[in-house]
Amino acid sequence: MKRLSMAVAGAAFLTLGTVAVNPAQAALLDFSFTSQSGATGTFTLDTETPPSSEPALGLGPDNPGILYSNAVSNFSFSSPQLQVSGETADWEVIPSIFLGPPGSPVLAGVDYPTGCARGTNFTCVINIGVGYAGNLPKLSDDPNSYPSDLTGLGVMLIDPITRESVGIEEFTQFQVVRKQVVPESDSGLGVLAFGIAGAGLLLKRNLDRKKQVVI
Repeated sequence: MKRLSMAVAGAAFLTLGTVAVNPAQAALLDFSFTSQSGATGTFTLDTETPPSSEPALGLGPDNPGILYSNAVSNFSFSSPQLQVSGETADWEVIPSIFLGPPGSPVLAGVDYPTGCARGTNFTCVINIGVGYAGNLPKLSDDPNSYPSDLTGLGVMLIDPITRESVGIEEFTQFQVVRKQVVPESDSGLGVLAFGIAGAGLLLKRNLDRKKQVVI
């Protein structure tokens, strides 16, 4: 019986080890917004994205940004001027640009398309300006770290050739929520139970056979 207990415990340990190696889900945030003219957009921000070794152009050499390459996925945008669906984009934070007194949230947001705010050529066509009140360099996964009720935030369309802004349209609707992750199935627990029961029954059968041959 001692061997039986040890075998069952061993099977449980091995099965639990198999279940425990599943990778943790990244902290994803879902954004949605509407601008004053009715432009709409959605995107997902992966807050586990590390900062790039290369800074973003930001607002110029004196105000560079921290670049998070390809941190934005499923970027969709709809306006009379431009339609984008399910694309990838960069995320940028400019720590030197406070949206209020020192200590207020700083300027952050989406740079589309990917790579448009790197190097020496600014080729972005869409910038979604958002406030950021979290720590750096790791991005916060708290939706409250991304306020929108600040002056000057919103949608900015940019001519990639002249680099001139069409203007900033403030948000009329803005929301940030944690992405709802589909729970994993209970198959791991089922394997655990099956492994324990199977090991126990097999060893019990062997013990019963030994008892039958004893005179």
